[in-house]
Amino acid sequence: MKKIIYKDEQEAIIREIELPFDEYYSEPNDIKGKYKTREIYKNEKLNEYTIFYKGNKNRIEILTYLNLQDIKIAIGQREYIGEFRHEKLYHYNSNKILETIINLVYDNENNLIVSSFTDDTINETPYWNGTSKYYYDKTIRTNDPLFECYYDDDGKLIPITIDIEELGLEDHDGTWIYTDEDGINELIRIFKMPKALAEFYVSSEIIPKKR
Repeated sequence: MKKIIYKDEQEAIIREIELPFDEYYSEPNDIKGKYKTREIYKNEKLNEYTIFYKGNKNRIEILTYLNLQDIKIAIGQREYIGEFRHEKLYHYNSNKILETIINLVYDNENNLIVSSFTDDTINETPYWNGTSKYYYDKTIRTNDPLFECYYDDDGKLIPITIDIEELGLEDHDGTWIYTDEDGINELIRIFKMPKALAEFYVSSEIIPKKR
């Protein structure tokens, strides 16, 4: 029997008794170990279907295999780069037309650290101004990221300020981080992170380097 997990539109898990009128819920499932799937329901009707697959099948084969009508479908693959999990998802509308491609990267504690999308379905080039990065350290703050990064149309970091006094790290109002060696060194100094990770945050690269 499938395990039903109820979530709201922000993907937060809720109890069945807390479901709103237009409830969402998801049903994780395995198909013979080859696929990982998730069904998203709204008002008790299948609304979205996500499938992760392994091997050499192409997305058209997967669409044909699913044989689903009039719902949104996301087809993706996962890869692991050191401690990071990269998910690349191809999102189709209810008419089976590819609309967007989304890259998601998670750390080893399942925190989302990169979100990037594009509707350039030919070249699959990410939109830098649609790329977000988040840095977590649960020894400093349990749930929320310590800082967030955004980029301009050219892929350059939009300068950010980190309130290190509010984080309890230093008696200092804030530190500005720029996309240069000084910004990299400040991240290393404040958070004791490896240089490769600091370089990753000030750049618009989607995939972290293996550490």
